[in-house]
Amino acid sequence: MTATMTTPQPLTVDAALRRELTAGERILWSAQPRATHMKRGFGIWLFAIPWTVFSLGWEAASILPWFASSKTPEAIQWTFGIVFPLFGLPFVAIGFWMLWQPIRAMRLAGQTIYALTERRLIRVVTGPKSEFASVMLSQIGPMQRREARDGVGDLAIQTHSRVDSDGDRVTEKFLVTGVPDVARLERLIVENTPA
Repeated sequence: MTATMTTPQPLTVDAALRRELTAGERILWSAQPRATHMKRGFGIWLFAIPWTVFSLGWEAASILPWFASSKTPEAIQWTFGIVFPLFGLPFVAIGFWMLWQPIRAMRLAGQTIYALTERRLIRVVTGPKSEFASVMLSQIGPMQRREARDGVGDLAIQTHSRVDSDGDRVTEKFLVTGVPDVARLERLIVENTPA
């Protein structure tokens, strides 16, 4: 008898959410962020594109002494031909990192789901490493809502505040971003939060 090993299939976001519910917990509202509304991150491209182009230009110019070796003195070739390209590499890496951030946000939207139950607000992110966060309704404080004309928006919920080691007050927030009908979510939270 031969045993075959099967690789575990990744959970869908909905299945991952249902797996996190406790016995008797009922979903009142759930939604996935709209990837099309994660455009805000594309503003970084106004800075990232010229940054990356300049960094790549720097790298191209700095390795030029290696290709023009017959006309470039050896000391300059070794000094500037090594130091300048190494100096420019972190800037190229930062440029590519900035260009990747909006794409990453859109991909993350497809792996995220939010849910409101009669007990808590939940965020589940699936992927190679799943992430789960929740806040009890009794911990919910003031909320701030931002929404577009189509009703898709963000909800920033204060959960608690603390004093850090420097004596500064730090306010912790639970963020719900890019979800449809965000006003309905806020209304349901208010209706179900214990007085």
